[in-house]
Amino acid sequence: MSLTLTEKEKRAIATLIQEQIENQLSRFPFARYPVEPLDEWKRSFCDPASVPSATLKQAISWHFGGWHRKELPSAHGRTVIGIVKTWPEFIQSASFESAQAFRFWEGKLPNWQNGFNATAFLLHLMRPDTFEIADQHRIQAMLELLKAINHQESDRTISRSFQDLEYYSDFFRAIMPKLSFGQKNRIQLDRFLKAYGNRHSYKNVSAAYRTQEPEIKHFSWSDAAAQKFDLSKITLRSNADVLFACLLLSLDKHPIEDSKLTVDNVMERLPLGTAGICNPASFNYAMIALFGSQKGRDYFEWESPALRETFTEQANQSTRDMKFYAKHAEQSITLNPKYVLKKG
Repeated sequence: MSLTLTEKEKRAIATLIQEQIENQLSRFPFARYPVEPLDEWKRSFCDPASVPSATLKQAISWHFGGWHRKELPSAHGRTVIGIVKTWPEFIQSASFESAQAFRFWEGKLPNWQNGFNATAFLLHLMRPDTFEIADQHRIQAMLELLKAINHQESDRTISRSFQDLEYYSDFFRAIMPKLSFGQKNRIQLDRFLKAYGNRHSYKNVSAAYRTQEPEIKHFSWSDAAAQKFDLSKITLRSNADVLFACLLLSLDKHPIEDSKLTVDNVMERLPLGTAGICNPASFNYAMIALFGSQKGRDYFEWESPALRETFTEQANQSTRDMKFYAKHAEQSITLNPKYVLKKG
């Protein structure tokens, strides 16, 4: 049975979402769920037999919020391994019709709580025109919103069934056009439902904790160009150097009156996930190296020059403090004039 919503109910839910979305997305882990790989994966999964094991593993890991991690939590990792190992059998079974595919994985994955979430994502990749990205957090959010408007099926609970996925996709597609985010309706609704259904996991997190979506999600040295800065002077090509180039691009687009900054200003312009650097360890190391003189880097002039060498020492240590730069957020720095194009 499909979900039925009146126009009044659709508008009521859309209003609830728009009233809360800013607060909910202020903690959304953008770097764990970048949208950029999704279109490529959908093209691949249209023909399941052609999907490489590495792509399969990466896609399912993405759904568990760990596509950038070498290792997932054990329960998630076992589900990913189970799918990768069983994929050849799935291909041979030709169980590509949606309900068949769901039943296949339901019978193969012993931990159905994680298996259901992974199967829901596989169905989305294989049949994106039929199924939205679903999991238990998103479905829970839907049920709570239905309850908030006293919908006739507000007593419904999660059953981890194929019908849950159909029901959720009906809900998503009924609400999406009622939002006011234009071309971002789909992504904003998806993120909101994920965050809202998972909001209780943040109950012990500091109220001051905030996340930020990167402005620069892709970076290519061959395409990067700025009007006010000379990117050709950046000769190194590690993540730290990519981040500095992204900082210059950000300053080019959103200029400041002079070249004076604080470490915090740089952090605001370069959130986790900038240039696709989504692994926290890699990102934090790059941020530390960015501020030091490792390998001859000279990107900033410090109000307290000794700090440059302190950052360099941190970058060179194998047991570095990964949040070292955040502890010096208020320190003043100036862009090295070498990277600023002269006017005229």
